[in-house]
Amino acid sequence: MNYLFRRVSLVLIIALVTIGPGLILGSAQDCMYNEAPMLAEKVAAGELPGVCDRLPENPLVLASGVLLPESFVEVEIGHYGGELIMTWQNNVAMKETLFNTQNRDDNTLAPNIIADFSYNDDFSEYTFKLRAGHKWSDGAPMTTEDVRFAYEDVISNEALSTSVVTYLKTGGVPAGTPATLEIVDETTFKFSFDGPYPGFPASLVALGTGYLDIIKPKHFLAPFHADYGDADEIAAMVEEDGLADWTELFGQKDVTGWCENCLAAIGFPQLGPWVRVEGPEEEVITERNPYFFSVDAAGNQLPYLDRRNAVINQWANMESAELLLFAGDVDYFWQVSLGNIPLYIENSEAGNYSVYIYPNKDSRMFFLNLTFADDTWREVTWDKRFRQAVQLAIDSDDLIGTLYFGQAHAPTIASADYDVDAANALLDDMGMTERDSDGYRLSPSGNPFEILIEVGAGGGEYSDPATFIVGYLADIGIRADFRGIDGALIGERRRSNETQAGINWNTAPLFAAHTYPDYVPNDLWGPLWGTWYNTDGESGEAPPDWIMDLYAIHEELVSYPPGSEGFIAASAERDAWLYENVPFFTYVENPGLVHVWSNCMGNVPDGPFHHGSWSSHKLVYFKPDCM
Repeated sequence: MNYLFRRVSLVLIIALVTIGPGLILGSAQDCMYNEAPMLAEKVAAGELPGVCDRLPENPLVLASGVLLPESFVEVEIGHYGGELIMTWQNNVAMKETLFNTQNRDDNTLAPNIIADFSYNDDFSEYTFKLRAGHKWSDGAPMTTEDVRFAYEDVISNEALSTSVVTYLKTGGVPAGTPATLEIVDETTFKFSFDGPYPGFPASLVALGTGYLDIIKPKHFLAPFHADYGDADEIAAMVEEDGLADWTELFGQKDVTGWCENCLAAIGFPQLGPWVRVEGPEEEVITERNPYFFSVDAAGNQLPYLDRRNAVINQWANMESAELLLFAGDVDYFWQVSLGNIPLYIENSEAGNYSVYIYPNKDSRMFFLNLTFADDTWREVTWDKRFRQAVQLAIDSDDLIGTLYFGQAHAPTIASADYDVDAANALLDDMGMTERDSDGYRLSPSGNPFEILIEVGAGGGEYSDPATFIVGYLADIGIRADFRGIDGALIGERRRSNETQAGINWNTAPLFAAHTYPDYVPNDLWGPLWGTWYNTDGESGEAPPDWIMDLYAIHEELVSYPPGSEGFIAASAERDAWLYENVPFFTYVENPGLVHVWSNCMGNVPDGPFHHGSWSSHKLVYFKPDCM
């Protein structure tokens, strides 16, 4: 067993126990697995093969200690049936991953869709094993041909992809050479690099990475691909849909991991526990995948729930979602803002639910766009004394007590000191001594200077701190204001380098070079530098030397295996650089997240877990007295 799989202790055994209520024994006499009644009915009607013909030869066993430590939740054998009502539509499936991790810790890689893997001595060649007999949600075999199709015909196809994604290049850096794929047999494939890439497996469980990035259902997508499909049929579909060419058609049919439950995903073969089915467009209704590859410790095919229904988009209709919660009409609800905790607790008895506050694993930050195209802006913000002054002016204790009800930690990757006098001294030292008629500081060259913070309209955790930050900046003589922007426009404005400042999340102190490298310039605090780096200098703007120092540290960091001595040393060097140069302003870490679960639900974690649908609700079930 390789060292990455040894880094988490998993209980992967099948212990056949007394079949609980609602569990149906597999249809074949010699079948050791059980299936849900709704699937058994389809088997009896000849609509589905039996459970043992649907599961792979070695299904993944999910038991206590696999997805979360046992101290967080001691997994019980659940009961089949029921429809989970929730208010969270965004990514309700989350991304089914190639590997499992414990609570999003990339140092604990364990089997999931990838059953096993190994690598050579210099970390340049990785061999992956799929599960024999693994099937897509429509029953078609999932094999290495789906991996080959994804990599060679989609990812490496210049008509469909402008370039190979960075994590599939040597070293996990934009200038690296794309991997070479070798198909060994139906269940075995290799990715080879022209140099060491010790962080490759960890990169495959990044926040933005899922199995659909390197495994695609060829049997479904090939008819829409110019190299496989009938040219006349493709042309007819392009014309009918009013598209430009076959690449747009293919893009419509190819569902990505963030869209596993979009309308376009209806009928799209998947490997996760849920597939979207027909229903009202304003709701997201999913049913269990009859070919899902996982079982519990008693051999019961997962998930336990029959259906999930996201009846409302709470982010657009929070007040309506809360009313459903208070009326007891919701089984699962979560909220990033802690402002309404007293209200949730007050209504918990009437709504028959329990309120949990789980510490998030990342942080919240105020940021300045350091590549904003204005000479005065750059004169001020590129001086690290200014950035150090802003960090010192932020009163984290005030924010933690006022906005987070004490459910957050002071920053560790930046100074947690609140020192207005020291901040003012730094600004004086850099030459911002002259002030305008309102008492606000001018730039060192005497020009007016102002910060406009753009936040999402409607309030929330990424906008509520804006009022505080404007006040903190005023205390050190910096003019600032904020305005609400439609959420659909914020990302575009940030990518287009039009935003001066904002508030967002950041993965600190979870920073890991291979999976969450958002400490390097990105769309928030350095979009032009990030574009330059990610395109190997073809576009964007070349960074100044102090930013190049950070890139050098990053590339040193990714050259080591996660958790190794070299990795730890390089991580410390990175953290020291961040603390000194303050490219963004962390004001709290590990802020609490509100998760509300109906008291009818079993296998609900008592201990903290990162936000998300608790492993896509694979193990959550309705208690028998609530069925």
